[in-house]
Amino acid sequence: MKKRKKAEKAWLISVIVWFVLYNLPFVPAYGNAKAAILHGIITLVPLWLSVYIGFFKICKILKLREDKSC
Repeated sequence: MKKRKKAEKAWLISVIVWFVLYNLPFVPAYGNAKAAILHGIITLVPLWLSVYIGFFKICKILKLREDKSC
């Protein structure tokens, strides 16, 4: 149980930090395509990775399985 809570907290913090960094106002400057691409690579890719890697780790810890009662 302790491992699960620690993993969930780390996942939540990671996702929130990358989401906030991605949504900073006026970053990148409007009209600058190179800055927008760089901003997306630096913030959006880690956000996606933290969401999906964290999801798989949590599922592995919880050992979720398919419900066959339906």
